[in-house]
Amino acid sequence: MISRGRVVAAVFVALALTPTSAAAYCRTTTVAVPPDYKPQVCFADGLPLFWKNACVGYDVSRSASQRFSLDVISPVVDEAFATFTGATCAGGKVGITASNLGPVDCTDVRYNQKGTNSNLIVFRDDVWPHSDPNNTLALTTVTFNADTGEIYDADMEVNSSDKNLTVGDPVPGDGFDMLSVLTHEAGHFLGLAHATDTKAAMYASYKPGAVEMRTLKPDDVEGICAIYPSATRRAVDTSVAASGFIEATACDPTPRRGLAKDCGSTDPPATEKSGCSVAPTPDDRPGVTGLAACVAAIAFAASARRRRTT
Repeated sequence: MISRGRVVAAVFVALALTPTSAAAYCRTTTVAVPPDYKPQVCFADGLPLFWKNACVGYDVSRSASQRFSLDVISPVVDEAFATFTGATCAGGKVGITASNLGPVDCTDVRYNQKGTNSNLIVFRDDVWPHSDPNNTLALTTVTFNADTGEIYDADMEVNSSDKNLTVGDPVPGDGFDMLSVLTHEAGHFLGLAHATDTKAAMYASYKPGAVEMRTLKPDDVEGICAIYPSATRRAVDTSVAASGFIEATACDPTPRRGLAKDCGSTDPPATEKSGCSVAPTPDDRPGVTGLAACVAAIAFAASARRRRTT
């Protein structure tokens, strides 16, 4: 069964949250996270998500952004993915790679069950088409097999409509570093949920002006290596394989059913989303983390709203 979902509900997480175990990384699962869930520990219901292929491809929308041209933003997207796929695991290099398959003439987030597809990165300059536009920087939609956890498709949307997103250095004190945001989103794209380690790139809260999330911390490396320990194995639930591992398919970055260079399809655009968002919050209150729904990503919060509004 193929599923998509949307992460929209908000819960609160203390910024001083302490991991409850050495493995503070979390994997996204096939089960919707309850709106009132407070993730001091990982939400473990359902099956963990994974890409079965030894490599995945992604495409940046040719229109890019009015603020950042395709030539400027594509290398940033590439660097974000390379941060994860360049991780070193105990047995060697992490077992998944990601390739930029070139720009596509499409801005629709969708998964085509009968036609070609693209794993799209798109920038929403004019209007953010989802809920909570003031507190959302990005949304990642993942389509997966609900019976196994295998990811079929993933799309990122970046809210560039009224956010102070920046590329390069220095990052202003009230700015959101694009590379940090995209690196965090790449983790969701690959199957990671929010970590409980406050220093991790996958932690749910981002402070404007910060660049620490550009790089992986030990927790992030442990998480990506747990899912993809080698190019030939994928870690799955024991209900999928008794050993806890299945064999990966040979590297082919082509999206499921072929690469779509435009939006032509028999399927309509998606209306259900799973998302990772960045929400500014006051300095003196806990970070807001939106967690919920039936799939893939989780919300990403930023502290220091006061600096953005004064």
